[in-house]
Amino acid sequence: MLVLPEALRGELHEPFGPPVTTKELLKIAASSPKPLVSVGDECLSSLISGGIVPDIMVFDFKVKRKEISQEMKKRLAPFVKEPYVVLSDAGRISDDLLVALDRVLGEGRGAIFVVGEDDLSALVIMAYAKSGPLVSGQPDVGAVVVPLGDEGVMERAAGILSRMQKA
Repeated sequence: MLVLPEALRGELHEPFGPPVTTKELLKIAASSPKPLVSVGDECLSSLISGGIVPDIMVFDFKVKRKEISQEMKKRLAPFVKEPYVVLSDAGRISDDLLVALDRVLGEGRGAIFVVGEDDLSALVIMAYAKSGPLVSGQPDVGAVVVPLGDEGVMERAAGILSRMQKA
């Protein structure tokens, strides 16, 4: 398990990609190479509402640590088939989450439901995924689109992961 120390939290406030509107998000997602990866319920809901189903989805049925509405759950449910279900608390990346991420990235498709908090899974994806865009929610910024496989993105994400505490 990896634990995010307080000293690293500030680094995560700087987005890995530019903030985009929902309209821009849908345009980018529709024309991007596969796999399309989505982390976070708000982004996943926006994509699905716009007719785009990501190849890889990581979600926790929460937005800003508050439970999403039943309406949003119903909108997402038909598209989330047989997800890996893993426990990973806020500020942590559990071993089970790491295993599930490795599997879906290796297969190029799949869903992961995180009981706890999904946010830090984006770091693992940015550090190890070789292609496609990542669509992720950035608190108080909105959605960001990150080019996976970009050397600078991979180095920055891996650098943060390497400084997390092993528990």
